[in-house]
Amino acid sequence: MDKPVSAQGKAIVIGSGFGGIAVAIRLLSEGWDVELLERHADIGGRARVFHLDGVTFDAGPTVITAPFIFEALFERFGERMEEHVTLLPVEPFYRMDFADGSYFDYKSRIDETVAEIERISPGEGGAYADFLKATEVMYQRGFVELAEQPFTRVSDMLKVLPDLVRLRADISLYDFVSRFFTDERLRKAFSVPSLLVGGHPYRTSSLYGLIHALERRGGVWYPKGGTGALVKALADLFKRNGGFIRTNQQVSAISAEGGRVTGVELVSGEHYSADIVVSNVDPLHVYEHWLPMGRWGRLLNSWRRRMKQSMGLIVVYFTTQRRYPELEHHTIVFGDTFKEILDAIFDKHELLDDLSLYLHRPSATDPQMAPANSDAFYVLAPVPNLSGKQDWETLEPVLTQQILLTLQQRLMPDLFEQLSATHAITPRYFHDALSSPFGSGFSIAPTLTQSAGLRFHNRSPHFDNLYFVGAGTHPGAGVPGVVSSAGVVERLVKEDSHKRQQWLASVQDRSVQGGKVT
Repeated sequence: MDKPVSAQGKAIVIGSGFGGIAVAIRLLSEGWDVELLERHADIGGRARVFHLDGVTFDAGPTVITAPFIFEALFERFGERMEEHVTLLPVEPFYRMDFADGSYFDYKSRIDETVAEIERISPGEGGAYADFLKATEVMYQRGFVELAEQPFTRVSDMLKVLPDLVRLRADISLYDFVSRFFTDERLRKAFSVPSLLVGGHPYRTSSLYGLIHALERRGGVWYPKGGTGALVKALADLFKRNGGFIRTNQQVSAISAEGGRVTGVELVSGEHYSADIVVSNVDPLHVYEHWLPMGRWGRLLNSWRRRMKQSMGLIVVYFTTQRRYPELEHHTIVFGDTFKEILDAIFDKHELLDDLSLYLHRPSATDPQMAPANSDAFYVLAPVPNLSGKQDWETLEPVLTQQILLTLQQRLMPDLFEQLSATHAITPRYFHDALSSPFGSGFSIAPTLTQSAGLRFHNRSPHFDNLYFVGAGTHPGAGVPGVVSSAGVVERLVKEDSHKRQQWLASVQDRSVQGGKVT
């Protein structure tokens, strides 16, 4: 498609994560001249790829649960996503491995999931229909109706408050799940998804039960070639329709005059002028390091810094000399304790010996993600963010060994015999490479008091033409939330552009009426 003849103006997008690429595509389709700046040599942000032992690894997100939000981006330019990306179904969605030796498979078919519930807890299968119905209500209100609804004023939040009360969003996801299931293993299984968006299951609002309905409606998919293949397909969509991506562009400041930003300054000394700027970088980092903030802004920053952060992550990528066909695509390995581990991580910023793990084996769905007769994995463990002040340079090799030992004891008895290569990232990587304050894996935590309009606003309250997408903004972390934040920004940009055009028209009218030359 040819570049639009009449552009709305120049838009700079900082950061090429899913949020940044999605908003760049949306603005481009609306006639903006869009440039996307990325600090690294490669694109993707948290969804970039690593290479180890001749294997390509997804660095971050491992599944797609709402393919329709990506299909809509291709449709902006009259294209079909399936012509560029192949999504493979993941089955089962997840395997939950418990410390007592039992397991639970969360499957794509409802009847098979019910059968799994009955297998491990006879008599509880009938509760699943009621649980699913309740999550559907949350999905309809929380995702369909509100995910792309801007929350920039107190009144926006007050409008939805009655619904939040009705949906009992004040209780935790764990307590919500416990209303339907009595078996502790099922309670863990259906509340653990909050960890995948950075939330403590005992603190995360029950509204995040919508994740379950989202998975049921949209399925759980893996892009052939990895999540990085989807990132590349989106970047190619953007570029072939007139967008421009600049890599190795490290931002040092966002320039501003009065209440508006004027462009972006780079460490190299270069300056890019812009009519609007959209940041996919965490808002706290932007406010503290890139913007000229007055006294009121600095006071707000001190409040922002006290917001509850998500946990940190250690992720170990490793290859093996043989395949492990007995392992599913996703396995969640629960430790001996659950709440105790999370309380230590979230509240005390301490690390216990007991670990819970998330193991990703992409070759179970896409055999080409590992060489023939060998395998490739990544395993993730929640850990304290940098508020714990752990020495990660010293701790990383110790914890990597402990994680691999846990896998050997629970799932892979011959792991150390078959292990080929390893690489690990810690909260320091999230802080240093991804500009994530506190090294948090998912920006601020998804508590009720940090949801919707109580998260970082998608439009800056300080600068009229500065916008934010990403995990810390509304509607929240996770791929569907981050991509939906791009829809919020598009809507705000349209509203603001319309208001500005009306203002300019009124100024011109007054000038003509006053007999002045315009």
